[in-house]
Amino acid sequence: MNEYMLIYQGGDPDWAENTSPEEMGAIMGRWEAWMGKLAAADKLANGGAPLHYAGKRVTPDGVVTDIAASEFKELVSGYSVVKAGSLEEACELVKDCPIMEYPDVTVEVRQIQTLE
Repeated sequence: MNEYMLIYQGGDPDWAENTSPEEMGAIMGRWEAWMGKLAAADKLANGGAPLHYAGKRVTPDGVVTDIAASEFKELVSGYSVVKAGSLEEACELVKDCPIMEYPDVTVEVRQIQTLE
């Protein structure tokens, strides 16, 4: 069984401020249900966390830029780590992810390498 990082990209950087407490509760309920389903199937390695959209990008030559100026589709909004037997299986797990209910988002699936 391998671990795969799910990298949530895109979305509305102002969604938290523009979402009512009721809507936020419903959204969090869908995330809890999805993660609970993964955990019950022993497919959840780490629930991860949402990330603030603002941040900095540092290049090897020391240039620091504001990532909020990047295109929204490139912004990383959060991550999770799942366990799966293959990249294809990990991708199947993503199809039920609540983030897929929103327009202009993608989930990048990357295998976590183990160095031995």
